[in-house]
Amino acid sequence: MSHLLICGAAGYTNAGDDAILWGMLVQLQQAVGRRLFRVAGGPRLAELVEPLGATPVSYEDRSELARAIEDADLVVLGGGGLLYDSGYDAGLARLLGDPPDHQWLYEMARVSAAAAAAGRPAMLYGLGAGPLVTGAARGVARFIAEHAASISLRDEASVDVLAECGVPRTRLHLAADPAVTVDAGEGEAPVEQIDLSGRPRPWVAVNLRPWGEPAQAERLIVNGAALVRGVRERLGGTPVLLALQRVNDDDAALLGEVRRRSGVDAVLVDRPPSPPDLVGLLAAVDLVVGMRLHSLILSLNGGTPFVALSYDPKVEEFARAAGLAEYAHSVDRFDAAAVLDSCAAVLAAQEEMAPRLAARREGLRASAGLSVELAKELLECGRPRHRVAIVSGARARAADRIDVLMQIRPDYLARPGGDTTQMNETKRHLELLGVKVSVSTDETPDVSSYDVVHAFNLGRPQEPHRHCLNAVQQGKPAVVSTVYWDFGEFWEWGDPDYWRLPPPEEGPPEPRRAPPPDPIERRRRARLDRLREAAIACASVFLPNGQREADLLHEAYGMDLSRTVVVPNAVDDAFFEARHEAFVEKYGLRDFVLCAARVEKRKNQLLLAAALRGTGVPLVIAGQPNPEQYRELCRRYADDSVVFLGALAQDELAGAYAAAKVHALPGWFETPGLSTLEAAAAGCNIVTTDRGLAREYLGDSAWYCDPRSVESIREAVLAAYEAPRSEALRERVRERYTWERTAEQTLAGYRLALALCEAQPDSQHAEAAVSAMREHADYLARLAADREYEARRMREWAETVDAELRRLQQEFEQVTSRRLHRWSAAAARAGWGILRALGVGR
Repeated sequence: MSHLLICGAAGYTNAGDDAILWGMLVQLQQAVGRRLFRVAGGPRLAELVEPLGATPVSYEDRSELARAIEDADLVVLGGGGLLYDSGYDAGLARLLGDPPDHQWLYEMARVSAAAAAAGRPAMLYGLGAGPLVTGAARGVARFIAEHAASISLRDEASVDVLAECGVPRTRLHLAADPAVTVDAGEGEAPVEQIDLSGRPRPWVAVNLRPWGEPAQAERLIVNGAALVRGVRERLGGTPVLLALQRVNDDDAALLGEVRRRSGVDAVLVDRPPSPPDLVGLLAAVDLVVGMRLHSLILSLNGGTPFVALSYDPKVEEFARAAGLAEYAHSVDRFDAAAVLDSCAAVLAAQEEMAPRLAARREGLRASAGLSVELAKELLECGRPRHRVAIVSGARARAADRIDVLMQIRPDYLARPGGDTTQMNETKRHLELLGVKVSVSTDETPDVSSYDVVHAFNLGRPQEPHRHCLNAVQQGKPAVVSTVYWDFGEFWEWGDPDYWRLPPPEEGPPEPRRAPPPDPIERRRRARLDRLREAAIACASVFLPNGQREADLLHEAYGMDLSRTVVVPNAVDDAFFEARHEAFVEKYGLRDFVLCAARVEKRKNQLLLAAALRGTGVPLVIAGQPNPEQYRELCRRYADDSVVFLGALAQDELAGAYAAAKVHALPGWFETPGLSTLEAAAAGCNIVTTDRGLAREYLGDSAWYCDPRSVESIREAVLAAYEAPRSEALRERVRERYTWERTAEQTLAGYRLALALCEAQPDSQHAEAAVSAMREHADYLARLAADREYEARRMREWAETVDAELRRLQQEFEQVTSRRLHRWSAAAARAGWGILRALGVGR
């Protein structure tokens, strides 16, 4: 029977490995639904996975393991274990001899080879890597990576290790350790199980592990004992000694000796509880002093601050990710007094730290979700989609040493748009991360003093093409925020000039297809496509707003998806705190449908107004008309329940969102539009187009409509208007679409560009510059030919128009002469009759 097989090191009394597996299983079960899960691991695996309904598999039974691999839909290498060879014999004979000896570097190599032989996809899921000391071990790690369809690693140090083994960085995805998703269990509080009642606070959990040569081990015990005494005597609290491993490295034995030498009646937890109970225990204490990585991860899960004792770069890196790097201490320089100083400082700032720790925890959990997405792709398609590679590492520069030149169109201030907001907000939040950012609208500035050039907006490719070309000519990597969607459907169907527009009382507008573009327009569009191709050829890294945008650019222009980092649009925090009172007092409007966007054909307010005509649902259309005639056309089909406002300032716009019940934007495509995200942040129900990236951003938390159909727009808006407000979308936006996250993803793109540039020899830089210049020369030749063609066609059209004007002039003159003759005759007859009546001329 088909199933998903996880092969890791859980079930061997290491609480960290067990927590990794628990987090993986819970996430994957939620993501892939009713699918059987089998897990290979140690002798205590059955009791660990029983609550989650998974089936254990033993490494000792090689035939059972082989059958599990052959029947699997996906083989996941993770759930505990580490790619390392330090401390054991690392010879290739261990790999070829196939002993189930639990040396995970070789066990994973065997499993990945078996999966490849059985034709089953395999992935590395949130793994750690390093140290890899021997050449043989590095070769085995490279072998494992080559047989994996997808690779996610839990920290930048692991990225560096596999990159040094020869694995391309563009294959390495950075995703947080799966253990960050473990929540506290329900039922009896773990703190009651270990009897801390009545003991003085603060309760300080201390985790130490055996480490180093005899002299180092002795120093660890001596300072550990001093730390335990200091918790009791200096902090006035209760030390809780927490053992997280029993087999191979016996934490309990070490901590027992520490307690004996301290002379303090410390509480010893000598058997690791289940992962959820362990999170509950760490949530109950006031502070954790931890040496093992997962004592820190599970502490953060419980909302408890920690002081890290670092014996490996992974510990320092997690302390940095949690925002507690300043309280991390090296085990090699372990000094109990200094650690106690940090403990006192953390305890004093505990309340202030709480919201920051919660935010860091949610960011790490979102990062861990990337591994789940990669696994889903392999389950659904049997192969990965080309997608984001978020990589960084030692070869990429630190944020505070990256100097970036952002380049944008010259009229970005006079005609602000989405690219303007994206650039300004990204710049502001990158600067908070320590990146130095300048802005230029020049086509060919001197970029010698910058590390990266960042161009914007392939929707208007003239400027980004020149900016990227200039960067390549000067040997600098170029990064492009693509800001692009295909205008094809809008050009074909979105122009009301070609629609059937009956009187409003007879029916709504009916979209009709526009005639094919004339030859000059076709050539103009082809030139824009050529510029996009040239800009993409020049750029090192691409930053689309969504995966569908990346796929579109890949299909249309050959954009390399392995050099892509998806950077989502974002929303300002102020919209989450939006208040309605001032807006309601000024305009007297509440619980209406709002459309906040430029009033233009692409945003499709005409069909929105027509769709709500006669429903009695109040509609507010707020935005600058582009042009005025389109807004007047919207007024023609609007009834008395529609209010038109001009463009609103940001504070007034926030009030409008807060006062509205629904925000509707049935445009021809959206990414999904900043106003949609802002309205969602303010608590509106959302109606948006089913074209573009909206569904990728909003999931099932919005209502979608067909921009061609009045009926579809009406049904979606009425359904959203009648539904109660929901916090689900607001929280989704708060979690995923912040400018802080946008800046972090952009920084990942810069680091990838720098890593790719540094890996490229000078000869390739020169070849790239020559190729870009040839492309540009070809484009200029094409442009000259097009301009000559356009001039010739314009002359032909002018001659045709002149001939037509002459013909019309002649007709006019003939008609005028005939009319004058008839008038003259009639006037003469009338005049003669009058004279006769007067008796004149008788």
